[in-house]
Amino acid sequence: MNAHPHRLFGRKRLRLAVIAMTPALALTLFALPSATPAYAYSCGGGYLCTWQNSFEGGTQWNFHVTSGQPGTYWWYVGNTPNDQISSIHNSTVSKGWFNKDCLAGSQYTWVGSGASANNLANNLWPNGTSMNDSISAWAISTNYPAHGSRTAGGC
Repeated sequence: MNAHPHRLFGRKRLRLAVIAMTPALALTLFALPSATPAYAYSCGGGYLCTWQNSFEGGTQWNFHVTSGQPGTYWWYVGNTPNDQISSIHNSTVSKGWFNKDCLAGSQYTWVGSGASANNLANNLWPNGTSMNDSISAWAISTNYPAHGSRTAGGC
């Protein structure tokens, strides 16, 4: 006679419960969302992505090189995002350049490939003024950009 009938039954029950739960656990593990930041989902490769609010919040504006706006030149951000940008993510393989003015002048900075500036209120232009809500021009280039065609929206 078995001296531990309840223990063996308990083990069998536990083993059966684990076997029965394994598919559910596997599905649960695959269904969990990753910890990837929100901007990664909305900022495709080859784009400079900007947002109206810090930490990639609010309205999003994306910039990329086209035949009408080639790389290595400064371009106006447009009327809506002008002086409204508060966070940046660079999904290009080059530097993403930003300038306080259009015509681009000496108040510029760049964000490296794959990098972000999540809160421009924490950053200053070379003249000591806040970068937050003060960007007017953008460029994608490995070197300091040239001035773009004024008739095509260049700076």
